[in-house]
Amino acid sequence: KMTVKEFLNSHGQGVEQVDVKACLSAFAAEAKKGLGGVSSIPMIPTYLMNVDRSLIKTGVKRILIDAGGTNFRAAVGYFDDLGEARIENVTKTVMPASDGKALCKEAFYGAIAENVREYLPAARDVGFCFSYQVEMDKDVDGKIVMFSKEIKAPEVIGTRVGFETLKALKRYDSKARRIVVLNDTVATLLGGMAYSDKKYSAYLGYIYGTGTNVCYIENTANITKVKGLPSGEMIINTECGNFEGFVRGDFDNACIARTAVPDKQIFEKMTSGKYLADIIAEAFFVAKAENRFSGEVILAPFELKDVSSFLEGGSFPCKFDTPCDLQFAKDICTCLIERAAKMGAVVNSALAILSCKDKSLPVAIVAEGTTFNKLTNYKTLFKSYLDSILGERGVSYEIIQGGELNFVGALMASMTLS
Repeated sequence: KMTVKEFLNSHGQGVEQVDVKACLSAFAAEAKKGLGGVSSIPMIPTYLMNVDRSLIKTGVKRILIDAGGTNFRAAVGYFDDLGEARIENVTKTVMPASDGKALCKEAFYGAIAENVREYLPAARDVGFCFSYQVEMDKDVDGKIVMFSKEIKAPEVIGTRVGFETLKALKRYDSKARRIVVLNDTVATLLGGMAYSDKKYSAYLGYIYGTGTNVCYIENTANITKVKGLPSGEMIINTECGNFEGFVRGDFDNACIARTAVPDKQIFEKMTSGKYLADIIAEAFFVAKAENRFSGEVILAPFELKDVSSFLEGGSFPCKFDTPCDLQFAKDICTCLIERAAKMGAVVNSALAILSCKDKSLPVAIVAEGTTFNKLTNYKTLFKSYLDSILGERGVSYEIIQGGELNFVGALMASMTLS
């Protein structure tokens, strides 16, 4: 009988088929290319420059918005007299256009304004954490390039997030407001920075949830696609979910082909929480078709949270008739999770190596995302691969986590508003 390792390798989905050295080199080359122009990794300048804790203004309240892959949240936040972030009155609803029904531009921004209107009396300016690819401008607003995570709002692509949000808010309140727009990965980085004043050689912000992305801090001299930047450091939103340097297997290709935009966000669709359950399901389907199971197998739809339950001995929608088949299915899940963790570690390692300025200090990897925290074995495997990859290159790291990083990061970014 074919082992799980042999089965996955036969379809290009094996853990060891992720070539660390080759992928590190490919990612570094694409990142450098992206800083200079067009690349599979967009390397988006955020125009958030030289941001650190010295910018914190105490007692100044902001309206905070967090538009994520699944949820839309809002709150009011401020830094207290000790410089600690305070997040209050959090509300949560479904992200507009995430339920499969397409929204026009007016309806999309109207839904955002409706969800924020109750906060308008409490604060003036806005920090907006927007978890989708945006081409940023020097006024820290930006145009939506594309939606991932199956959001359906085609009329919204090309619009300026901040401008349209403030315009929609004026239906309820005519007060003049300012807004800073940032990616959720950037918010994660800044949230981690706000939590700790410890010295690090570099900061990364890592999201592994519905989607996946990494940001880091780059010297402006290396951002050659933008002319006339002042000297200093700028946060770069890599949008590395677009990276195409990992070799795709059969299950990846089958699942990617079924997505709304199959030629975009390739790395994200090979690894992230939105898609990993589909890849595992495809592996089950193919294993059954190839008679890799010895007994009766009943396949049923499932989510990634069901996979964690399955691996931890809980209930699972699919049924496997024999203990051998049950273990075969569990091993498929474990191996594909390990493969995702290895790819995530490669991307983070590439950016840690790229941005580490002093090997005597650790790189801070500020990590966030429900999948990162809850997917069985992922965090442990991710750290194990980081230990191996970075350890061989003399780079140390620390993983930072904290509560409400997206809100705290949006608050931190809003400190740049004069």
